[in-house]
Amino acid sequence: MDIDPDCKLILNNVGIHFNNITDLEGIFFPREQLLSEIKYEQIKKSIPELKKKFSSSFMTSLQKKAETNQKWPLINLVRQILSVYNYLLMPVRKCDGYTSDGIKKYKRFFKIVRKNII
Repeated sequence: MDIDPDCKLILNNVGIHFNNITDLEGIFFPREQLLSEIKYEQIKKSIPELKKKFSSSFMTSLQKKAETNQKWPLINLVRQILSVYNYLLMPVRKCDGYTSDGIKKYKRFFKIVRKNII
């Protein structure tokens, strides 16, 4: 299965760069990349094109109120696009040292993995 050009454009715009759909597996990137409101504003322009291909009841990130009702609409959009192509967005936490009070700090990442289809 080949990835839709609009979906590929959205993934590339958020910093997930790939040539072929099989290149997605194992991509590791910081979570902050998907928290940018500026990136979401840029990508919002592509959502009407996705609505022509996917149902907004299937992909809730395409709904009109997604921006106000969802805490992280860009994370949800990327997660739902990857899900269509049988990939998952797995959260990963890496230790980033300790605070002065001795509390462990973490950096958060996402890793793209292929779904196990039974």
